[in-house]
Amino acid sequence: MAAGRVQEFACFTDYDKELVCHWKVLAPMNCSKEFLLYYRKEFFPLPNSVCVPENGKESLKCTCTICPDYFVSGLTYVLALQYNGTDMWNYSVTPALVVKPRAPKNLAIEEVENGNFNLSWEESYSRPSMLFGQPVIHEVKYWRKQHPTEVSVKAIKYGAKSFEITASSLKRGYGYVASVRCNYTDYPAYWSEWSEEVEFYYEYRVTAEDILQMALPVSCILIMALSVVCYFCFIRVKKEWW
Repeated sequence: MAAGRVQEFACFTDYDKELVCHWKVLAPMNCSKEFLLYYRKEFFPLPNSVCVPENGKESLKCTCTICPDYFVSGLTYVLALQYNGTDMWNYSVTPALVVKPRAPKNLAIEEVENGNFNLSWEESYSRPSMLFGQPVIHEVKYWRKQHPTEVSVKAIKYGAKSFEITASSLKRGYGYVASVRCNYTDYPAYWSEWSEEVEFYYEYRVTAEDILQMALPVSCILIMALSVVCYFCFIRVKKEWW
C-alpha cells in the first residue's frame, strides 16, 4: 500500500516567508523523484501549485518548502501528496495553528559592573510580518563548556530582550555558553529552535567575600596563638615574681 511509505506527515511555518511540510519514509529514496506535493488555498478555485520535495537533513526524511505570497489568520491550505504519480495523502493545514517562529538573532553578552553578565538579543521579525509586535516569551539556557549536560534554563517575562545571568550561579575560572529561544503566545504551537550560541568566560578573581572568608580563620588562629603566648608570658612573670 503506497500510503504505508509515508509516516509522521506534518507542517510548520515561520509565519513570514515559508510553510514547510515534512514526512518520514521507510527506506532511502530520492525525494524529488519519488514525490510531489500539490497545494492550494482552501475555497480558492485556482489550479493546484506544486512543490518538489528535497531530502531532509535527517535520514529517511523528505522536506517541501512552500513560499506563499502572504499569510493571514484563518487561511487554510489543502495539500495532496503524490508518490510516483499516485495520490497517497491528503492533508489540510492552517498556518496560524502551526507557527514555529524563527529563533532570536544577534545574541550578545557583556559583563556588567556588579559582576553579572547581561545577555541581550533581537527579534527576527520586522514590519510587515504578522508576528512583528506580537506578545513573545523567551527561554535562556547556559552551561559550562566542560559540562554541557548541566544546563540552567530560565523563563523570561513577556517582551524582555535581555537577561542578567548572576555571578552567583556561575563558577569562577570556567568558560560558559548561552542560547535563547522564543514562543509567541498568540501562536503557541511550537517554540523556535535555539539561537546561535554565544560564549563568555567568568574569570577567577579574588573578591571581598573571598578575603573575608580567608581572614576569619586566619584571625582565629592569630588570636589563639596570641592567647597561648600571653599565657606562657604570664606564667613566666608570675614565677619570677614569686
